Amino acid sequence: TTTSSTTTTTQNPGPLPASVRTFTFLGPDNASITSNSGMMAGGPTVTMANGTAVRVWTLNGAATGFNGDRIVPGPVIELTQGQAAALTLNSGMPHTIHPHGLDVNTANDGVPQTSGFVAGTMMFPIQQPGQVGGNLGSPFTYRFTAPFAGTYLYHCHVDAALHFEMGMYGAVIVRPPSGATNVAWDGGPSFAKEYIWQLSTFDSRWHTQSQTGTGTRRYVPNFFMINGRDGSNLLTDTTTAINAPQASRVLVRLISYAYAPAIVDLGGVPFDIIASDGRPLRSFIANQTTWRIMPGERYDLLITMPTAGARQATVTFQNIRGTATLGMAQTSITSV
Repeated sequence: TTTSSTTTTTQNPGPLPASVRTFTFLGPDNASITSNSGMMAGGPTVTMANGTAVRVWTLNGAATGFNGDRIVPGPVIELTQGQAAALTLNSGMPHTIHPHGLDVNTANDGVPQTSGFVAGTMMFPIQQPGQVGGNLGSPFTYRFTAPFAGTYLYHCHVDAALHFEMGMYGAVIVRPPSGATNVAWDGGPSFAKEYIWQLSTFDSRWHTQSQTGTGTRRYVPNFFMINGRDGSNLLTDTTTAINAPQASRVLVRLISYAYAPAIVDLGGVPFDIIASDGRPLRSFIANQTTWRIMPGERYDLLITMPTAGARQATVTFQNIRGTATLGMAQTSITSV
């Protein structure tokens, strides 16, 4: 049994303007990420609402994970459209950072291969943490320019099915060139408050494994989360429960890390779908009350808050055929 935990000085989370963001972030345009992963019995744990401790592998610790108060998901990284980005990975184990949906070149995509060449560029050896010609344990910085404002994600791409399941993921927000935090993109809709809903599932049996194999042949999730919390833990989670003045506009960045489709129901509150997978929709999909999201997808939801009162919002996770419910996560939407 071996474990590895590499620590480094990580950029302080950015400020939290109460009027817009409901989460902390790293950036803008650069961030330092440190992996903490174990083999077999090693690694930190997350305590679920029923008291079960589930082993996870993380990108950053509790003080610099999502919102600075949890280790899964990883921290939100903010970039600026058109600006050079630098994401540094510190890892003593074979891990990479894959900037999902950000259209980067091969050398900065974080997808490992055991050998081979692509357009004359050596691909990443899986024995190393994502870099060409580096040594295991050496920091590697991914460099690229974020092309479009929108909602994205990052995750480890080594033995991706397991490392993703173990919690090695986080959100990426690309802001407009101006850096404005209250508009979705240049010329796009404005909003008074911003949430991220990161949907995920755990099959706790997978969390006893060190690599994919016979123990990961079937996936039967038994925990269902938003922003890394489940069950009653969601009731007090201010990053998830929406609270805003009536008639104000709220942006919800919806991301699915789950290995199952999910239906989002905002308790009858209508919303517009304004962007999909980091790109604005030419025509908004208006006045929806429910929406299905598949694994790996992102949608930006714009809500005009209804009359004063509280509504119950539900995320229902389904089997891949959409014929049965696997589990649910519930939170609230409150207009004041």
